[in-house]
Amino acid sequence: MANEKSTTEEKGSTVVTRVTGKKDTDVHPMMSYTAVTSHREMAVAFVRELLRHGNRIMNDHELTIEDLVTICHLALSQRETGVMMLEGRHLRARVSEQISRADRYNEPFSVMFVRLNASLDRSGYDSVVDTLCERMRKTDMLFIFKSRLALILPHTLKDPCAILAARVQQLLETAVATGIIDGIPTLTYPDPEITARSQVLDWAEDQLRD
Repeated sequence: MANEKSTTEEKGSTVVTRVTGKKDTDVHPMMSYTAVTSHREMAVAFVRELLRHGNRIMNDHELTIEDLVTICHLALSQRETGVMMLEGRHLRARVSEQISRADRYNEPFSVMFVRLNASLDRSGYDSVVDTLCERMRKTDMLFIFKSRLALILPHTLKDPCAILAARVQQLLETAVATGIIDGIPTLTYPDPEITARSQVLDWAEDQLRD
């Protein structure tokens, strides 16, 4: 978001990264210390970032404490994947923000859920996340759940979203494995059939119950 800024602070041996908006309450944990120690999927993503930055820094010498501090800082605060990754519990708040922006500035957005087949193992799940992170836009937001993923797609209309959903399914089944997607439902706002913002939030919650 344009009014957000990233701040990094050190507490003992802990590096904490926060993204804040205009108010102190606008704090959205992303790749933070709390997230990577309390959420398995975020921890896995953090390890991948550590490995990537470690391989970049380590050229023919043993890693020092300073190297490890640098790697942790980069992995927590300077992710280079295209899409912003957030814990699933923050989906409702971010959808609500997008609705407010759409109402105020007439900026459309879409929400997409990627339902993963129960047979998909951990390695396959990680591959799905990596593939989406590499291919989606920097303005998109990816939300991590146990059996599915959610995407918020700013400035995306209904028809382009439907086309994108088909491409995402083809991409994932080509890059990971066939039959891993149980469905990719989408919703776009504003829409003439949606008369209250609560309908968008209720729809998103319904996708998590199915």
